[in-house]
Amino acid sequence: MGSQSGISLWSRILTGDGLRKSRFHTYSGRRIDAAGMLFLPRALWSTCLLKLFGYRQRRPWLGYRAVRYLDGLIQRDWNILEFGSGMSSLFFAQRCRHLVSVESDPEWFAQMQKEFERRAVRNVDYRIRTEADYVIHPDLPAGTFDLVIVDGLVRDQAAVVAVEKVKPGGYVFYDNSDVPWSEFQAARQTLIEAAEEGGVRLFDDFCPFQVQVNESMLVRIRREGRVGQAEVIDDSRAAPSLPR
Repeated sequence: MGSQSGISLWSRILTGDGLRKSRFHTYSGRRIDAAGMLFLPRALWSTCLLKLFGYRQRRPWLGYRAVRYLDGLIQRDWNILEFGSGMSSLFFAQRCRHLVSVESDPEWFAQMQKEFERRAVRNVDYRIRTEADYVIHPDLPAGTFDLVIVDGLVRDQAAVVAVEKVKPGGYVFYDNSDVPWSEFQAARQTLIEAAEEGGVRLFDDFCPFQVQVNESMLVRIRREGRVGQAEVIDDSRAAPSLPR
């Protein structure tokens, strides 16, 4: 994330975008742990395939350890809402009962529609929206979804809608959760304030198609009648499992 203008070649090589200490640090300044470094070869390989041959691996464009955790969390009878579509949409659709996925790019929307058809994926309600109506979905009742993914446009607004649409005790997964832009930070704060006690878990990860560490956040939303201060569990490496 971030602008590439105005930074030196060395800074670009070292940090990726000039906004972090190095490619091995999150925007918040945490260096990835040794276990996370094991995924660096995968990130390098997928990036080389994309840059040199234009080949995108058919896997979620999310942190490797976050994906592994979500794979164990999602249940077959879940309903999932996703702001921002991609290969992650296939991943979620294959693991849940029903997926509503929202996209803003018409070309990418058409490409993913073909991908759904090619793979005979029939449990996806795929929606194209502009930025102005990206989070406006009056046909989706509040408290409907077991999991909401925030990984697209207007993340501050999407986070508010995510808290509304998710079931009490359900989950919101927020990618790029420490990007230092006001929109991203507002979304982060909204989710932390809505979390149950001990219900925020951070993942510091390498991801496909980029060689830099990304932070993502999984939040369990308060159940009705349970209000408390959310504790942020810093990084997946030492965190106990969230309650199921």
